[in-house]
Amino acid sequence: NARSVSEKASLIIERKDFQRLLSQLTESGYRVVGPTVREDAIVYDEITSDKNLPVGWTDEQGGGKYRLKKVASEALFGYTISPQSWKKFLFPSALRFWRARRQGNGFSVLSEDQEVPRWAFLGVRACELEAIAIQDKVLMSGPYPDLTYKKRREQIFIIVVNCGRGGETCFCASMNTGPKAESGFDLALTEVLEDGRHYFVVETGSAKGLDLMGKIPHQNANVTELGAAQRVSQEAAGQMGRSMVAAENAKEILYQNYEHPRWAEIADRCLTCANCTM
Repeated sequence: NARSVSEKASLIIERKDFQRLLSQLTESGYRVVGPTVREDAIVYDEITSDKNLPVGWTDEQGGGKYRLKKVASEALFGYTISPQSWKKFLFPSALRFWRARRQGNGFSVLSEDQEVPRWAFLGVRACELEAIAIQDKVLMSGPYPDLTYKKRREQIFIIVVNCGRGGETCFCASMNTGPKAESGFDLALTEVLEDGRHYFVVETGSAKGLDLMGKIPHQNANVTELGAAQRVSQEAAGQMGRSMVAAENAKEILYQNYEHPRWAEIADRCLTCANCTM
């Protein structure tokens, strides 16, 4: 179709055609990373098939609590969010930049050619997309960008999956950062299981996304299907276990509470695991 690149298309992928999405990403040179079950948790790892996705699993999360639960559902993305993040693929904790080779009484320095993987992130939640945007601001937008991060980030193909459920510790609805992503993605999917039918409403967000969808069986979304996707997001927003009060004044509120006793309470039980900054 002769469609403007800037125009967002709303399309449908049937469940039976979902594997074609993964196959087409691989054929396009991407290594697909998505949610999978390992060690009693949903983690992000390289996948090759829709069978690698956490079908029939959901998570129960709360303050200091995380566990998986088996459910009678065919949903591919029926969980809330992974305890991991995408940061390890964009900003790895260990990289080798050079090597040295001994030569007599001295040595020579050998540069290390770093492979820049072309990742396709499948299953990014809206809040995670916002977190990546903050990383972009810090690591790419300043006068001294991190070139490793920049090279990796520019290669990423992002497929958001809008949340279908909210968790006990979720609060994105009050921060306007979810549960539905509005921009910053190549494709955004909403999974719908309704009236015996299983499908995905797909919103294109870039030229790359539009091009990929042209190679996958799809159809235009109708009003009923768009309404079903909207209900999924509304239901997730209604399940948020927490809310951020006066989010627009968060910076000032924090500045006014440097010495609040809450910080001491947190410090008393902090394990210094760094998970809160991951």
